[in-house]
Amino acid sequence: MEYSKLCESIFSLHDDIRYAAVVDDTGLQVAGGMRRGMDSIVDQSNEELYLAQTALRKSMRQRFDDTMGKARFAYVEREKISILTFYMNKNILIITMEPNIDSHTAVDIAEDALELIHNK
Repeated sequence: MEYSKLCESIFSLHDDIRYAAVVDDTGLQVAGGMRRGMDSIVDQSNEELYLAQTALRKSMRQRFDDTMGKARFAYVEREKISILTFYMNKNILIITMEPNIDSHTAVDIAEDALELIHNK
């Protein structure tokens, strides 16, 4: 799968998507990043920490795949940002969105992202 193209396609889903990136199972970014012209709301060291924690959460959630099934995605709403996380085979797709996106729109973006992941 061409991860850079996937991230570009993610940005085309909605104007309020801030960040679309693929990270590996250690939390290192392998493709994508911030939308052009936008600044991250966290500094570099905190971004790296967040990505590493996301990779750790993936491994913890996988412990329950046999009993609950594989996670399709995780969605978190924060005061300043909303986050979608998709667990792919060995990598993770992370999408962040402006906080004004309502949960219904976020789930629509998630469904569209799942289609992109499975069609690539």
